[in-house]
Amino acid sequence: MRIAAVAIQMLLLALPLRADDPLAAYVGAASLQDLRAGTTIIAALAKDGTPSLLPSVSSHDAIARDVKDMAPSVGAELLRIIPGPGDAMDSAAGRLRLYNAMHAVSTLKGVTYWSVTRGKEMVLFVDSSVISSPAARERVPDLLFTEIPETHELFTFQEDSSFGKNTYDEHFTARADHLLVKTENLSTITFLFIPIIQPHGLVSQVVLVPAGTDVLFYGLAYIHTGFPLGDAASRVQSLENRLTALAGWLKKRLAG
Repeated sequence: MRIAAVAIQMLLLALPLRADDPLAAYVGAASLQDLRAGTTIIAALAKDGTPSLLPSVSSHDAIARDVKDMAPSVGAELLRIIPGPGDAMDSAAGRLRLYNAMHAVSTLKGVTYWSVTRGKEMVLFVDSSVISSPAARERVPDLLFTEIPETHELFTFQEDSSFGKNTYDEHFTARADHLLVKTENLSTITFLFIPIIQPHGLVSQVVLVPAGTDVLFYGLAYIHTGFPLGDAASRVQSLENRLTALAGWLKKRLAG
């Protein structure tokens, strides 16, 4: 009996104690254990547009409806934990740091990713900047906030190695438990002068949950198009790689 009791005690000690983990309210126990072990969780977006990795934040249902209403042709999800610089990211100062980091649009220039079609690491964003308006495209400096507004809209211009030169609309929404950044194209995306993605057809949604000294990063990228996409699996992987690059960029912004 003594041996059995000792064995049970050792087993209990070996089990991860996650009940007090600040992220336990947002992701399942199995996923949280993987995330805490440093794993990045990725998934293809379901054919009916239902996200499978979306954390249980207060905007969960609204985001899920938004995605399904668009009826994406293809999409990808990514979930990972980004360590902060050591400060409490769920404090007022930490949240502001995170908010400003996501607004540092010009620092996306030069970010690299793994190109599926080319089979090598490449520069993803050749150019990136905030602009005054979609029509004028006048470059303006990155915005720096001293307090976080509930909502904010930003126009950006980017040239990337996959989709070329385009303008985007970025919507920032701050909630008590997370920050949401939704980005969608305003210009028609073409390939060899053929329009393949109409305005609002390329969308990314990033959910950031500051918790303790960490940030839970959830990225979702999806496309709606009537143009044949070819190998759907490679399109999914390409979107996953773009999300990986974005998460890596944010990690560097917070560390710096």
